[in-house]
Amino acid sequence: MKTATVSKWGNAQGIRIPEAFCSQLGLSVGDKVALNIEKDRLIIVKADECYSLQARYKAWDKRGQSEPEYDWGEPVGKEIW
Repeated sequence: MKTATVSKWGNAQGIRIPEAFCSQLGLSVGDKVALNIEKDRLIIVKADECYSLQARYKAWDKRGQSEPEYDWGEPVGKEIW
C-alpha cells in the first residue's frame, strides 16, 4: 500500500496519484474521475464520459418529465400545420 500526503491547492485539498497507479487504471492528465465515499473509504474510479444519445435516453428517469401538448390555436398567417 502506498501513502500520499494531502496538500493545499488554492482553496481545495488534493493528493497526487502515482504514475504506476494511473498507468494501471488507464488514467491520463485531463481524465475525469468519479468520487464516492463508502463507509470510511474514498473511492476514485475513472468516469464514464462517452454516453451515446441512446444510452442517455435509456438511463433517463421519465417520471414527472412529460409535458402536455399545447394548443397554439388556428394558423393566423402562412404557417403550415
